[in-house]
Amino acid sequence: MKVYTYFVPTIDAQAGNWAGTVNEKAPTICPQLGVDAAGVTEIQTAAINYKTAVELVELKKRELEEAVAAKNISRKVDIAVIARYAQQMKAHVNYTEALGGALGIVGTVSVIDPKDLRPTLSLRQFPGQVEVSFNLQTMKSITIYSRLKGTNGWDKLGNDKTPPFIDTRPLQEPFKPEIREYSARYFDGKEDIGEMAAIETIVFGG
Repeated sequence: MKVYTYFVPTIDAQAGNWAGTVNEKAPTICPQLGVDAAGVTEIQTAAINYKTAVELVELKKRELEEAVAAKNISRKVDIAVIARYAQQMKAHVNYTEALGGALGIVGTVSVIDPKDLRPTLSLRQFPGQVEVSFNLQTMKSITIYSRLKGTNGWDKLGNDKTPPFIDTRPLQEPFKPEIREYSARYFDGKEDIGEMAAIETIVFGG
């Protein structure tokens, strides 16, 4: 049995390198195969356009990762400064709930039944892995599940306390992209609890 694989790589980074090769080799090889000068120019332009588009996406991914990392650091460091002063002000003789509320340093108290909680997931694909972001709400841990689209049952990938969860499982069939589904439930340290998250789907190319 023959299995046909399309010549354009499915992974963006590899596809960008492929387009660069097309641009570089076209002036030498294409005329040997009957392509005139105008056709060579058109091929090179298309290759450069695609390579540029892929590189822009990769750049934006890196910029987003750096921005998210900077935000996470700021939340730990800078919010800690505000929280420290909030504690100091709440201990002051002149402190009132009205003043604290106007400044935005008064928390709220609510009663939540963990059995009613439902996680929310979002997915991003990177070379060799899928990044599963999630919200913890009032819980401390979550259980991530996955399966191939069209199959029954869920595979438990593990528990995590800090988003995102990174799924580094390889493709079941090398070089054949697959459609993966992900879901999750909260974990209380002993068992899963709450409602199953809505199923999120992503095409993983390896």
